[in-house]
Amino acid sequence: MAGALTDMYDARLPIRSMYRVDRFGWSKRVQGGNDYASMAAGNTSAFNCRWVVGRPGVRSPHAYGRALDVNTFENPYLSREGWVPNSWWPSHSDPRVAWRSSSHAVVRIMNRHGLRWTYRVSDSQHFDAVPRGGRPIVVPGCEVVVCH
Repeated sequence: MAGALTDMYDARLPIRSMYRVDRFGWSKRVQGGNDYASMAAGNTSAFNCRWVVGRPGVRSPHAYGRALDVNTFENPYLSREGWVPNSWWPSHSDPRVAWRSSSHAVVRIMNRHGLRWTYRVSDSQHFDAVPRGGRPIVVPGCEVVVCH
């Protein structure tokens, strides 16, 4: 992850903010850092010892430091309640901060460093660590889809 973020910096691809998720408070809903407040602030983050949203008791890949969310405001995800943290960005793209295809520079950089754009446009901010050989890191109880 550090190498991918360094390459983003070297390519002058902006990261809106990058703080520990606990800075945004506690979420009873996911029993961890407040992901919703972090996303609304456009925070890029990785580790968050929390549950998978909507699956109480199941640890998120973020709880193991195996997932990275980048530029969350510009790259929302589709929840049961709709787009989080906003509904404007999903239909828009930006050559520097918002990606909607696997050919975007950020997605290519992440892939070079073993991070897969797992859920594509339904959760465009999210990247998962994949070990060499292409098999996903499986977190018990979590569904992981690897897009090639």
